[in-house]
Amino acid sequence: MSRVEKENYPNFLCDTWWYGLTQRLSDRKFEELARLRAKQGFSAVQLVVGIPPEVGPENPNAASKIGPAWNLQGEFNEQYLDYARQRITFLNSVGLSVLVYGAWGQQIEWLGVEKMQDWWKKIVEKVDDLDVMYCLTGESDIWVGEEDKLLPGKTTEELNTVRLIPFLHPRLVYLAKRIVTAIADLLNQSKKTERRGKWSQVLSGVSVLTNKPIFIHVLSGITSQEAVNNPKLLSATTVQTGHDPNSRRLLWQLPFKTTTENSNSNFINLEPWYEGITNRFGVEDQLYAYWASMMGGADAYCYGAHGIWNAGDGKFLSHWGKQTLDQAMRLETPKLIGISHKLFTESRFKDLKNIEIEAPMEELIRITRTDNRSQFVNFFPEVSLVKNLPEGNIFSPLKGEFIKIPPKTGPVVIISPK
Repeated sequence: MSRVEKENYPNFLCDTWWYGLTQRLSDRKFEELARLRAKQGFSAVQLVVGIPPEVGPENPNAASKIGPAWNLQGEFNEQYLDYARQRITFLNSVGLSVLVYGAWGQQIEWLGVEKMQDWWKKIVEKVDDLDVMYCLTGESDIWVGEEDKLLPGKTTEELNTVRLIPFLHPRLVYLAKRIVTAIADLLNQSKKTERRGKWSQVLSGVSVLTNKPIFIHVLSGITSQEAVNNPKLLSATTVQTGHDPNSRRLLWQLPFKTTTENSNSNFINLEPWYEGITNRFGVEDQLYAYWASMMGGADAYCYGAHGIWNAGDGKFLSHWGKQTLDQAMRLETPKLIGISHKLFTESRFKDLKNIEIEAPMEELIRITRTDNRSQFVNFFPEVSLVKNLPEGNIFSPLKGEFIKIPPKTGPVVIISPK
């Protein structure tokens, strides 16, 4: 790799606050949430320094308490950047690094390449001395050929096709997405190539401004290596597996494939299932996602909860679900993930380089990591499917503690005895 040596790569545990710099999240709630996540064992936050996803730039929900980041005339709000620095500084003060997103994919069509490069230069000048990493954009390949649908101040909730999604059977949604994507791929291939070229130009510009890690966030179906023409400037292979039950196998397949093909490559799933989105993906799914990803070869983990990412009140962007910020802050799942992450990092499971996966018909039965001696760790997502468990120390992800007797059902982690 070119930007970050693998042995020095941070095993961060990250939360997702796309609306964390907007007026939707008050100073009091911002600080309360930051302290909560730090206490739960998180070490980073994903934050948009710019216009967040799902809205146009003139939508009031995109603005901070001192206004939006920029407008469609390409005028930047310097006070907004000061405000961003203030909030990032606070996050750093409680022990949280910040993964700074400078834009969302379609916004490069709104501002143009030159203005987007200027915006990124402003961001780096403002926060590069802080504990930050950079993500060039969220969903670099979104809204290709449909960039203006959210202008000037619409939300995705106003678009009928999006609004229908929660009421359709998941399989219908999955098939419809596949069909729509296939058609769009044929019609928009040249536009996708243009979009990739534009973000590649911005990446080239940002890479000479900083020595901090740089990533790019993409839609499901591609990796960061396909999103730009100069992927060697990126610090990791990143993906989004998204919020479809059918992506379950991808949680372990993608990190395993990436690290197997290139042992020096870092891997991060920047957007797995959000807890509570479309009223799905509760605590068992979240712990499955964590252990499947990290055991499969991921270097860091990103959690998300509906209500947190959108600073939700049950109404705003409620087509994705009605879970609110307050409800999401009361979830026990982040605490349990924090306990699992502490175990994973402090036990140095990442150093167990040999990964073996048992998954007949793509149903995950077991992931084992071993070294060349006698150390091992096993993740069994459903213990009832396993006939003979190895001897060792038994950890229950759902309880967040070691236990003496394995459960009859549910996930279990078994670690070689010391």
